[in-house]
Amino acid sequence: MSTRIIVLLSLLFLFQEITGFAFIVPKKALKKINTNFEEWISDSISETSRKQLLIEGTIPSYVKGTLFRNGGGQWTNGDDMCTHIFDGLAKVSSYEIDQEEKGETKVYFQTKFIKSNWYKKVTQSKGIPASISIGPIAEKNSEKIKANVWRNIMAIVNMISFDNPCVNIWNYNSDVKNIDQVSAITDAPPRAQISTKDLSTISSSPLAPSTSGLQGYELFCTTHPEYSKMEKGVTYNIGVELGLNGPTVIVTEERDDSRARAVVARSDAIDGIPYYHSFGVTGKYATVVLQPLRGNLDIGRILKEGYFSVMEELDYTQVLVFDLENGQMVLDQKIDEKVFFYHSISAAEDLSRNGEHKVSIRLCAYKTPDIITGEHQFMKLDQCTGENGKEGRDLISKGGTFCDITCNLKDSLVTVDWKEDIQQGFELPTTRYSRASGIDALRSRHPRYAYAYSAFANGSNEYDSWGLFKFDTENNCIDGTYQQDSRYVSEPIFVADPNGSDEDDGVLLSQIFDGNRLETALLVLDAKTMKVLGTAWTGQRSPMDFHGTFV
Repeated sequence: MSTRIIVLLSLLFLFQEITGFAFIVPKKALKKINTNFEEWISDSISETSRKQLLIEGTIPSYVKGTLFRNGGGQWTNGDDMCTHIFDGLAKVSSYEIDQEEKGETKVYFQTKFIKSNWYKKVTQSKGIPASISIGPIAEKNSEKIKANVWRNIMAIVNMISFDNPCVNIWNYNSDVKNIDQVSAITDAPPRAQISTKDLSTISSSPLAPSTSGLQGYELFCTTHPEYSKMEKGVTYNIGVELGLNGPTVIVTEERDDSRARAVVARSDAIDGIPYYHSFGVTGKYATVVLQPLRGNLDIGRILKEGYFSVMEELDYTQVLVFDLENGQMVLDQKIDEKVFFYHSISAAEDLSRNGEHKVSIRLCAYKTPDIITGEHQFMKLDQCTGENGKEGRDLISKGGTFCDITCNLKDSLVTVDWKEDIQQGFELPTTRYSRASGIDALRSRHPRYAYAYSAFANGSNEYDSWGLFKFDTENNCIDGTYQQDSRYVSEPIFVADPNGSDEDDGVLLSQIFDGNRLETALLVLDAKTMKVLGTAWTGQRSPMDFHGTFV
């Protein structure tokens, strides 16, 4: 550095110290590397019938089927606005990948809203009717409205009839050659049947089939069911059942040959109404981690602040393990360590070590509940859009950490192991086996590779810097990354190469939004190298989606 520059900087520093004047770079002069994130989380009310897309690059010939995606598509109506991303009207997109005999690949795209009763009620209203929502509804004169007793009553009525499954798509049919419908689901019993041909809504219901007759009422279930690892055509889920003895955790089973749904296991009464988004299944066991959060049923507060924000925090985590063969609860342990999470990654069991019987669940976890209940929780739309949207988003959590919870069933001991060597936070994790059923998915150890999206990608100070990451959990490192500025990615779905020999032989499918092009596309990545193989552009914009499946 030259003497002149040193002298000039010294004089500027002296001037600032004497006068108190601060040299500040105007906000407009700061370069935004990633643009138009808000376009990705805003209404997209148009629907698209099946159309063929142009493909850049190539898609491997073994990738043949349909990728279904589910998420919100509309958050505003009249003067009202949902303030949380999870409260949008459900909208499904699909990418049908057809591999013809001549070796030509064709991709067809379509997107439609789920025509639930709630969708019809909202779109035929001047605003958004009162209901139990994740975030409060932003309305004109909202304080006066939310103090209205009649509105509280209507919120309860609407909750009972609510049928807007806007989070995931699940295939309950094991006969993959004859699938004419899939199910849209959410963190509660509502479900809709969607045509695989044209995405039309075949049916929707606010309640899942009865689980316990007069014994109780199923209030919540997870949006992440798990296939049986012992036989095909069987799906497990867990729920919260309200009965005369208080809340209990139930394990439900559905068989595609009978379409019957039954409770196969039930816990003792627990403290309060827990929130959970996922769980884990091995060949013999279901592992349920009840994070230290309990629901608050003060309807007035929920309408004013939203369901997530009024949940109460406990000082312990409770771990339950159920034997799926006989329905017995074989472990119920409270631990002092607090573990918060949305998504489980994998589950494993070890039956052979010194007579010990260990069951382990791997989570994308947090040590505080901020991403769920905090002021800067994930995708509060009122904070993430508008004039201060970017600054608001930059306060959101940087993502979760790998965390293993291991249960020694012989001694009823539970240990928690945070794997914090990898500094990159992440969410929406998946593995090769995440949506696999049958014995091929049975694991005595956790998969080596996990794939996920990450904000603040590669050390960026921008939340809007999103990327897809491949994590090597054996070596505790990042094994590959896909990241491009202004490219906003969704949950990756793994499609295995049937002729591959390695765990990471296959591709990742993700729906992406390009903020520069203002266009959505299907992205196909090599799961081993994280290199782009093919991209199919839709010619239009689709909003942020959450989960889905490849059939």
